[in-house]
Amino acid sequence: MKKLFTLTVIVLLSIQTYSQVGYGLNSLNLVPNTALSSCDTVVTVSFWAQSAANNAGQNHDLPYVISGTNFVPSQFSFQIYWGDGTSNSYNGGVSTQGTLIPLNPSPSHTYPSPGTYNIATYILNMANQTMVIDTVSYTVGSCSLPVYSLFQVDCDNNGTIDSTFNNVSIPLILTGSGQVYTGSTQNNFYNFTGIQPGLYTVTIDPAWLSANNYVIGTVQGPQAIGPGNGAATMIFTLNCGNGGGGNPISMCVTGTVFCDQDSNGVYSAGDIYMVNAPIQVNYGNGNAIVYTNASGNYSASYMGLPNTTAIVSLNANWMVQHGYSAVFSVDTILNTPCQGGLPPANASFPILCGPNPGSPNCFSGYVFCDANNNGTMQAGESPLAFVPIVLTGAPGVNNLNSVTVYTDSTGHFTYCGQISNTNYAVATISQQYLANNGYTTNTQTVNLVGNQNGVIFNGMFPINCGGNGAVCTDLWTTVTPWIGYYQNTVAHVRLNWGNYGPLAPGTYTLTFNFPVGVTVNTATINTPGYVINGNTITWNLNSAAASFSNNDIITFNVPGGISNGVQHYFTSNIAATGNFQDCNVQNNNGSLLQIAGNSYDPNDKNVDRGIAYQSLMMSFDTDIDVNLTDALTYTVRFQNTGTAPAQNIFILDTMDSNLDLSTFEVVQTSHPMVVVDLGNGIKRFEFNGIWLADSTSNEPASHGYLIYKISENVGNAIGSEITNTAHIYFDWNPAIVTNTTYNVNVLAWGIDENETEMGRVYPNPTQSNLNIDLNGGFAFSLHDLQGRTLDSQNATDQATIDLKGLNSGSYLLVLTQGSKSKTFKITKL
Repeated sequence: MKKLFTLTVIVLLSIQTYSQVGYGLNSLNLVPNTALSSCDTVVTVSFWAQSAANNAGQNHDLPYVISGTNFVPSQFSFQIYWGDGTSNSYNGGVSTQGTLIPLNPSPSHTYPSPGTYNIATYILNMANQTMVIDTVSYTVGSCSLPVYSLFQVDCDNNGTIDSTFNNVSIPLILTGSGQVYTGSTQNNFYNFTGIQPGLYTVTIDPAWLSANNYVIGTVQGPQAIGPGNGAATMIFTLNCGNGGGGNPISMCVTGTVFCDQDSNGVYSAGDIYMVNAPIQVNYGNGNAIVYTNASGNYSASYMGLPNTTAIVSLNANWMVQHGYSAVFSVDTILNTPCQGGLPPANASFPILCGPNPGSPNCFSGYVFCDANNNGTMQAGESPLAFVPIVLTGAPGVNNLNSVTVYTDSTGHFTYCGQISNTNYAVATISQQYLANNGYTTNTQTVNLVGNQNGVIFNGMFPINCGGNGAVCTDLWTTVTPWIGYYQNTVAHVRLNWGNYGPLAPGTYTLTFNFPVGVTVNTATINTPGYVINGNTITWNLNSAAASFSNNDIITFNVPGGISNGVQHYFTSNIAATGNFQDCNVQNNNGSLLQIAGNSYDPNDKNVDRGIAYQSLMMSFDTDIDVNLTDALTYTVRFQNTGTAPAQNIFILDTMDSNLDLSTFEVVQTSHPMVVVDLGNGIKRFEFNGIWLADSTSNEPASHGYLIYKISENVGNAIGSEITNTAHIYFDWNPAIVTNTTYNVNVLAWGIDENETEMGRVYPNPTQSNLNIDLNGGFAFSLHDLQGRTLDSQNATDQATIDLKGLNSGSYLLVLTQGSKSKTFKITKL
């Protein structure tokens, strides 16, 4: 596994010019040779008009030059979106060319953690309404690189370790990004400091190896490592290097991996090199893994005996993930010494890639509230985050499967992959997303051009958000498991919440309910300002961010003496209390069912039936009511328990035939993700470039998860079962298969008829009012089938609920009196 924060390209967006009166802005560019990375997490931005001082790049991280025509002293409005859900506005003016434009305060931002962030800058000359925009990807983080090394000796290369080095200082060499760093281990550890961002490889100093008569046999660990992303763990196996008396000596093999477009078995004109294809060499009891370079070539050295054989193979999982096949993927070679004048052994692999192989196109664009209805994203118009965009190939050609990609905090989406056999793709915005948010658009589809040769073509998705732009917020919350759940232990539960925009929510309320008998450890609550009342934690919060994502891992003491299988629900709710409404209340509730005695598996899957089921007297937690069309929420967790970061992770999931595929909706992900629809209910969730930390070096950062919601088919019969199993792939390793979730449709005997010994509910069905007759004091709550609470009150003897504002359909009414609780299914005509 590898680890790197990648540095991406600068994206220069379109420029809108409305008038040529005065200083007309026409471009915004960084000072040449500006470094797009930093060893700390603070970024400063500065601006000059027409030209910059020679030391601009020394004093500011991102020095910009604003260019234009008809220069006169002018006032500007600046807006910077920092890429982590926050933004700032500034005002400033310029009177002379080539001088720093003073802004108060100076544009500076501190990021919460190392990473790569898309920083978008908008500058508007208010006098003539000319504007320039620029987006840059900037990497921040610590530039130290700790390396743990294990040195072991297999002198005769028979697969048995003869000895290990302990407390021996061994010199290491770190090479990459045009730099070389050296250091000697102490207790098998060395921390390289002052490392420039980039990719590096680590090896043992050849002079030390020669002086001690060793050669490197195998190296286990990441092929390339980078600073600022945790420690790297390397295992070096050394062989004795005398080369005589039948002892192993260094052998070499080379080859090429390519798409054999003409199926002639050799590389020829029209064939395409394959980059980063994993090759494994098996020799005796050892093996080595190498990767092809930009020319599709690889070279491997290993210890072996002359005139014996080794097996070279192309990784089968890699081919499956890319949809490739090969006439042959395994080759047996004769070991050939690296020295002695003979050419190295050769094992090349022609593979069948299908149409349009090689480096994939990248398709990208923006989704935003089009306040002035001109179809172009401009300063002051709100970007829309986490919008699902469906990408398909251009009509009339042999296209591959569709891809769903989600916008980031700046409203931008991008996907690099094979979705079309041409350089064009069609983007369609999710109609379910528009309906949930009350939005409309005159642009149902956008034709996208693939990015080529560094030229980026961004499509525009203008959305009618209402009024003069964005009029609502989109708050969301979920509850996810962190580790196992046992009696008489401390349980960890993760509360997640945030805002997808387009507006900042202002004030809002977040509540978190935990089971009776379970006690919260308040010292673990990191979000301040909470109030605990019984088993409910409440926060009254305020946020000026149009897009943000927060979480709080809270621990609870689970009491002893409870039986295995006892169900404990943890639920959350979020609601806007400020001036703006929540435009999508479908995602305002979270629910987690923890079953006492559940074992801990860091890669697992669970299903939740919704918080309304807490009031139903179901026989088992697997039961769902045959009278309702249930919406099931699935959570897939994964953890990197290896010794090095995972570069790419994907989850393969086959939806049960009793599920309605048209209702599929992603609720939340721990990392950026795209969904590939493979057809027949099979979906692939891709976490490309995730660089998930390993649990050894950074346990909290080694976790990830995916939450999605999907409803069962309308009219599923009694006894119809719904199962689901996920397959999790870390890089090119074999799949980790999760547990299988199970639900079955039954008659829910906790849902009563209209009249019971507890009271009377009438008329049911109803077109307007619903009456409740019950002797004494009671409480009632009305829920939809997604578990949202629509009404909740206390009453005595009688109550009336006004249903006129609700859509036709089924609802759940929960009556509570003392220790009794009953649930009624209500039909609104």
